[in-house]
Amino acid sequence: MTTYESWLAVAVDAAGATCDYLRGVWRTSHAVQSKGYRDIVTDADLAAESIILERLGAAFPDHALTSEEAGASEVGGRSPVVRWLVDPIDGTTNFSRDNPNFCTSIAAVVDGQPVVGVIADALRGQVFAAWSGGGATLNGVPIHVSGITELASAILSADTPKVAHLRQQTLAYVARLLIQGRTLRASGSAALNMAYIAAGWVDAYFNVTLKPWDQAAGGLLVREAGGAVSTLSGEVWTPYQPDPLMAASPELLNVMRGLWKGAEAVEVD
Repeated sequence: MTTYESWLAVAVDAAGATCDYLRGVWRTSHAVQSKGYRDIVTDADLAAESIILERLGAAFPDHALTSEEAGASEVGGRSPVVRWLVDPIDGTTNFSRDNPNFCTSIAAVVDGQPVVGVIADALRGQVFAAWSGGGATLNGVPIHVSGITELASAILSADTPKVAHLRQQTLAYVARLLIQGRTLRASGSAALNMAYIAAGWVDAYFNVTLKPWDQAAGGLLVREAGGAVSTLSGEVWTPYQPDPLMAASPELLNVMRGLWKGAEAVEVD
């Protein structure tokens, strides 16, 4: 077993324990707190996060951990090469409203690029997993992006950012895509959207504002499933890249980048 494979095994175990917990508290009463504009956290987020961080910390005491709620840790007062990015519940708003579209996302990043990724859907029992050079799987079975290369046949996906002017920018771009595309889906979970691209269920995804923990595991899954992840500006993608992200087949990416021109100039009065 390679190093990345052994890391992946720990991440899958941590995701599995988290899913067990989330299934147990699904559709029960939860304490919900605001942590910013259009941004919430529940007691389940915090509990799920503790499960993951405890297991990762025990297995990898020399690795750093960054989680959506707990923030970033350091090891020995320095920034180590290996850092885990954790989103205990990606789709917290959905979870808080008994909408089943949420997941747990865990990724290991080395020198700015994800090398291990797990996206686990607790309610559907689906575990999407990948390690660098090892391909992508769903419950252990290899998956691959769809063969769709034209927008006319493409199922598109996107999510709305929290800030008003970025929403307007997103809508302007999505409108351009939909003029040519087949249809649009918005699940409310960036990680699930990218996992679905890796599985070939959705063909393209777009988001102007993602945090590192939102996109690291999903980006690796898409790449390992034969797809591509990029910024619309053409900059090299990393989970820390602030530019708008798009994920799709390589052919669709080129079309999507071309349609970005014009939409990026949208301004709010």
